[in-house]
Amino acid sequence: MPGKIHLLDLINARKLDQILKDFTAVTGVASIIADPYGRPITEPHNFTDLCQKYCRSTREGRRKCYQSDRFGGVESARSETPPIYTCLNAGLLDCAAPVVVEDSHLATVLCGQVLDEPVDSDVAVERARAIGIRNIDAYLQELAKVPLMTRQRLLDIANLMSVITKTISELALGKFLLHKHSQDYLNRLINSISDCIISTSADGIISMINQSGAAMFGAEKTELIGQSICRLFSGPTSKETSFEQVGRKLKHSWRGELIAVRADEKPFPVQVSVSGINAENSTGSDSVAVIRDISEEKRIERMKEDLIGMVTHDMRNPVLSIQKAMQLLVDETLGPLNESQLDVMQLTLGTSHQLYGMANDLLDIYRSENGQFFLIKSPIDLNQIINKGISQLEFFAKDKEASVFFEPASEPMRLYGDQKRLLRVCVNLLDNAIKYSPERGEIRISASLIGGSELNTLLRTAPEADVLQLRDGYPYILISVSDQGIGIPQEYHQLVFDKFFKIRSGDREGRKGVGLGLAFCKQVIEVHGGLIWVESPSEQDDSTNGRGCKFCFILPRGPIQ
Repeated sequence: MPGKIHLLDLINARKLDQILKDFTAVTGVASIIADPYGRPITEPHNFTDLCQKYCRSTREGRRKCYQSDRFGGVESARSETPPIYTCLNAGLLDCAAPVVVEDSHLATVLCGQVLDEPVDSDVAVERARAIGIRNIDAYLQELAKVPLMTRQRLLDIANLMSVITKTISELALGKFLLHKHSQDYLNRLINSISDCIISTSADGIISMINQSGAAMFGAEKTELIGQSICRLFSGPTSKETSFEQVGRKLKHSWRGELIAVRADEKPFPVQVSVSGINAENSTGSDSVAVIRDISEEKRIERMKEDLIGMVTHDMRNPVLSIQKAMQLLVDETLGPLNESQLDVMQLTLGTSHQLYGMANDLLDIYRSENGQFFLIKSPIDLNQIINKGISQLEFFAKDKEASVFFEPASEPMRLYGDQKRLLRVCVNLLDNAIKYSPERGEIRISASLIGGSELNTLLRTAPEADVLQLRDGYPYILISVSDQGIGIPQEYHQLVFDKFFKIRSGDREGRKGVGLGLAFCKQVIEVHGGLIWVESPSEQDDSTNGRGCKFCFILPRGPIQ
């Protein structure tokens, strides 16, 4: 049995106190339960005033009482019978019975504080002075009140106490076996997990680590237990700074990525999940951490990102060459085309524009995730950009017999931004509107200046509007693209801007694509200091109770520093 297990870990203290209370009520003797060292672990019951007020009132007196109770425990455990002995303090008669669980002495049940004959006054005075008692007369008066009892009567009581003690031992054994089984099962479970599991004390000292964790850090479990968990981590600056950051995170539930370091000083990336555990009767908070080595995931992620960056970058050149060749044919620079040939060339040219835009969208998203996305700004007019986007998709609108209506603002919509990327935003939104509109549907694009209370009213209905930092003194440009398509359910309104997100539902026929266009739009608009959102349904319909989508975005008209 582990030496740290305490009797009170197995049997509730109130239950033990109740047993002693009933025992003393029947027998009339004093009783208490002490640990193997003689220190009390329950309240004293029916103690004489001599013991309570005098024998245990001084430091030396308490030491002798504990020494006497320890002696009783040792003797009872050795002899396996309840011995009757004279206490080492006042010379009273006591008896003891051990609580033994799996050959381990957990505690001692003690009773007595009686005499079989009066104590000689000279001997009593000597004992009182030995423990530092000053009021000798009062001591002698209380000694005279100690009950007299024959040794046979005390032995009968001791035998009864022995039966009770065996019952306590059996209760403790049952609880211990259950605890041991649970602990063994928990240990097997923890050690079977491939991730590192660490528990720490309130000050961040490792109290437990599983086998996988020790292997992850290239050390033995015994080498890590007792060390600060902060020693397992490193950082881009100094170790001290990293330790402080880890220490702060351990005080709360937290999840994130850190740089760990093996015993051979080699760093590696890990994902850490930390949760606090409020221990009972503890002023601090212990913690448990799950640490997962993500070195392989990071390597694969870098390979994937590098591949995406390389493919999209290299794909743009041949697509651009095809686009320029198609443009020469459409412009009839190389000779006239008949109407059918021109239609085919325009379809091919439009498709090449789409393919080139998709490659640029993916490349820009990759650049943004790697901190390499930069805007090339210049003075532009959004009215002109929208018109250019409509021209690029004119053939696709005609092919679907869709009507595109643009309601430009009454004045130029000038701002300082990245012309090519804002053009791709408009093309992506218009392309979606055409793609998801019914045959002979209508697509409407509007542009207007907005500001002040009108802007605040608008933003109250826009998701994530609180992330937009409005710039005082700058009017905003509002652009909306509406269609009459099947619409987007409310639960997907924010998800549609996530990379590679697509609505998968049987009633969403025709929604195809790789899920990059809207993610790119969100990225570009937000980098320009704006906000983009979707409203659906955009109109009411008697048969469908609402249909269509309206994608809206706002951009600050003034320059952004």
